[in-house]
Amino acid sequence: MARLHHLASLVVLSACVAQHVPSPASPTAAGGTRLRIIGTNDFHGAFEPRQITGVRRGGAAALAATIARAEAECVAPACEWILVDGGDEFQGTLASNLAFGRPVSEIFNHLGYAVAALGNHEFDWGQDTLRARMRDERYDVLAANVRYEDGRDVPWIRDDTLISRGGFRIGVIGLLSRATKTAAKASTIEGLRFDDPAPIVDSLASELRRRGANTVIVVAHMGGFCDQEGTTNSRGEIFDMVRALKQPVDAVIAGHSHSLVNTVLNGVPIVQAFSSGTAIDVVDIPFDRTAAATRHEVRFVFTDSVVADAWVAQHVAAAEQAVAAKASVIVATVAQELPQTDASPLGDLVADAMRAAGHADFGVMNHGGIRAALHAGTVRYSDVFEISPFANVLYKITAKGADMRRYFEKVVSGRSPNAWVSGVRISWDSTRSAGSRIVSLSLDDGRPLDDAATYSVVINDFMLTGGSGLGFPGQPISSDPINIVDLDALIAYLKSLPQPVTMRPEARIRIKG
Repeated sequence: MARLHHLASLVVLSACVAQHVPSPASPTAAGGTRLRIIGTNDFHGAFEPRQITGVRRGGAAALAATIARAEAECVAPACEWILVDGGDEFQGTLASNLAFGRPVSEIFNHLGYAVAALGNHEFDWGQDTLRARMRDERYDVLAANVRYEDGRDVPWIRDDTLISRGGFRIGVIGLLSRATKTAAKASTIEGLRFDDPAPIVDSLASELRRRGANTVIVVAHMGGFCDQEGTTNSRGEIFDMVRALKQPVDAVIAGHSHSLVNTVLNGVPIVQAFSSGTAIDVVDIPFDRTAAATRHEVRFVFTDSVVADAWVAQHVAAAEQAVAAKASVIVATVAQELPQTDASPLGDLVADAMRAAGHADFGVMNHGGIRAALHAGTVRYSDVFEISPFANVLYKITAKGADMRRYFEKVVSGRSPNAWVSGVRISWDSTRSAGSRIVSLSLDDGRPLDDAATYSVVINDFMLTGGSGLGFPGQPISSDPINIVDLDALIAYLKSLPQPVTMRPEARIRIKG
């Protein structure tokens, strides 16, 4: 694997200074041979750098250079390295999606990945396309807890693998979030189920050690959240899994939640490096665990602190050039930054666009479906694409007001609302039981929703089939596609608004009191 490293000018920066421990300079300092795990997750086809809080981070070429620096710090025989990924490689950008992820596979092959967890978004173009990408890739894609609905193992999805690096025999187990059953479109995961991972990891960890593994790691497209430093107040699926383990594992590389995780639970280091190639994990495991401790950190990928990998930069340029004519079309201008947060007016804007596309009374947009911020200034097709990359078809549902009320109860059924709404104002009480939390429900003009009247709502086909738990309850009067995808509806709506587009923040869903 030829690669241009430009090592002399590369600079490594820690994402969590309190957790950063410099790499040992010699085998003696390391307590003997060590294994370095370099991890990424949730790349989502992010070939170009991102502007995050005023700083340019990520981009495939800078990511490659940062990985190369972490590899160069690890010199055999004192250190061996392995590169792994926590899943969701492809989905999210025009250059990746229009080529069904091929450019990502090519770059990951070049970088020398050993394994990747299977992510839920790897299913987005269907199982046939997923299998085609897996055939292209020179690394194993693992998900041990994916089964056919009758419990049989899925032969084309590997559970684990055993890899040799110097004196290390590394058993790697892959996992996929159980939330995939509602995080993927139902048609793309038909016939599959997603089992409890902990018993499976226990079984495979024991088996891998019997097969000669002296180190066992988990690459899991299963996420969680910690405090701002990624070290405390840990919660979420990946932590639930580690707490349930009965067999030892040496490290967990996580993904899916796009958050910073850089902590230890029950003696197991758990790391997750944000998303979109903006950071990497570095975990150093000593061969002799009694002589030295495992060290872990998350490092930012700063574009101005590395010399870009020339091979990767060339391939990114080719991928971007292939879609340049479409990507550069100007759609609108926007007056203010609209961030990708649950409280952002961007979600209201998308729900408004859906409602307008169907000439409906209401629009509902699931929180997980908005994938990027909308930046102030000139907005191009590629910018809007990254907000709505899934090509979800919009459906117009007509139902009685009582059924609409039941549907809006779904929106507030969790610890916080799970969707944005248009055309309606909801007041809810989080202390009430799910299904009876709405205190008041009114239309935009202040009139209360009439249970006996007939209304219409536009949702996408992901939600229609139960995605995010937002399938419509019962039997509506009608449910019809409106023959437009969410991206096109958003573009049409942006073009229809006075320029520059301005969105006023408003609490369409309020907690009572």
